[in-house]
Amino acid sequence: MKTSNNTKWSMRSVSSLLVVTLLLSITATSQKATAQTAYKVITTSQIKVSGTSNLHDWDMTANNFNCEGNFSVNDGVLKDLSSMTFTLPVTSLKSKEKLMDTRAYKAMNAEKFKTITFKLTDATIVSQQKTIKANGNLTISGVTKPVTIQSTYVVNTDGSITIKGSEPLKMSTHGMKAPSFMMGALKTGDDVTIDFLLKLKK
Repeated sequence: MKTSNNTKWSMRSVSSLLVVTLLLSITATSQKATAQTAYKVITTSQIKVSGTSNLHDWDMTANNFNCEGNFSVNDGVLKDLSSMTFTLPVTSLKSKEKLMDTRAYKAMNAEKFKTITFKLTDATIVSQQKTIKANGNLTISGVTKPVTIQSTYVVNTDGSITIKGSEPLKMSTHGMKAPSFMMGALKTGDDVTIDFLLKLKK
């Protein structure tokens, strides 16, 4: 039995249509899996800066700051972090002592450089370990330095993302001189630690 040319072309058209449909389906599924969604920090988040002195340890905390990021979450699993920006007003950091706050703001030249900022350049997500390795630029007192920040994360049942981590740094790296008090009787150390707890929602 001979097959007409029209029938051959019809079969080819059907095959082509099936291939195109399959490719579109795969593409749509891939795009859905990797779609980026904007998240913003909420008020239960906290930044804590801790240090030492020749008399006692000290710390300053802040809850008033901005942080936004584009995350890809699929079936409750974090797949990607494509961008993140962080801005903290220096004077939102508070300790238990007003004098400490004043000296710390002076050390960070807060009148001229009012914010501490971080901008992500790239990130690596390890889903099995629930960790994020974030590379970016940290600016304090007008001095920008590249940093790599390691953190852990949890995708919560309400769809929010909680990120926790700690980053040690030296004040002198950003051109700051460690504050001193009582005509130098109390001297703070150059090393500080930044602990962060970020909770972000869509």
